[in-house]
Amino acid sequence: MAQLRAFDAVAQTLHFGRAADRLGIAQPTISKEIRRLERAIGVPLFNRSAGGTTLTAAGERLRKPAAAVLEQVRSFEAAASLVKREAQGAVTIAASPSIVNALLPETLRAADDRQLGVHIQALEVETGEVLDAVEHGRADLGIGHLIGDANRAVKRRLGRDELRVLVHRSVAPAVRGRFDLAQLTNVPFLLWPRERSPEYYDFLMDICRQRGLDEPLILTGTSRISGSWRYFLEDGRAFSLVPEDFARKEVGEGVAAYQLEPPAFLPLEVAWNKNASSDVMRVLEIIVDLTHDRREYGPAVT
Repeated sequence: MAQLRAFDAVAQTLHFGRAADRLGIAQPTISKEIRRLERAIGVPLFNRSAGGTTLTAAGERLRKPAAAVLEQVRSFEAAASLVKREAQGAVTIAASPSIVNALLPETLRAADDRQLGVHIQALEVETGEVLDAVEHGRADLGIGHLIGDANRAVKRRLGRDELRVLVHRSVAPAVRGRFDLAQLTNVPFLLWPRERSPEYYDFLMDICRQRGLDEPLILTGTSRISGSWRYFLEDGRAFSLVPEDFARKEVGEGVAAYQLEPPAFLPLEVAWNKNASSDVMRVLEIIVDLTHDRREYGPAVT
């Protein structure tokens, strides 16, 4: 199955490095799995050259059958995971980095306070992976910003979070507490790669362009703004745009969080399985309650 997953990832990205990032493995590992698959089948699946990677005729013929097999495996794994969690009386919540700092702990605390009798498991995922975790059975609920279009799950817009500019105080001044992005023409924008979440990425780029930063210098290569890459912010080498909850936890070491001028807001969304248990719906009710005072509601969509 590892060989099929490697083949599918490279077939979609036509790039061994990006395929490795998508699967969370090293590039030599994905290259080895592809070679094993090619030896087993007896024909090359990719043309490799300095100009890039393309599918061979055999690879093109096998691309859709491989994707279909993987989808069936994911469906089985999702069903098996759901059965296991229901038997254990557990509810798993997938949350992106911008949710883990505040809303997820608030949800866990509220569930304890209400004595739901439900064992809640937190699943921290990367930006762009919330909906995938729900639709492929790794989680019962998912919370994130601009999580994408739902296929097998139900998605609801909870409302919106105000964005903040996360930047070192020495880089550029704020005016009356608000920040003009046009000041950052020569400062790189620390952002995860677009393939992580195209809709979210494009939304942030539009925010920049609408505020006079027409061609921001993009500094990518990380899936998170905090952690090992935070030194770019601490050293004044980059800036980022993050939700207010996340920003409050990241200020310090000279890094400040400023309001945009004009303000900008990021949609917050939640998703859950169509056949969710009553325990899942009770946890969902807590999430809705926690967000009612700062977010606008939207209808459920399938």
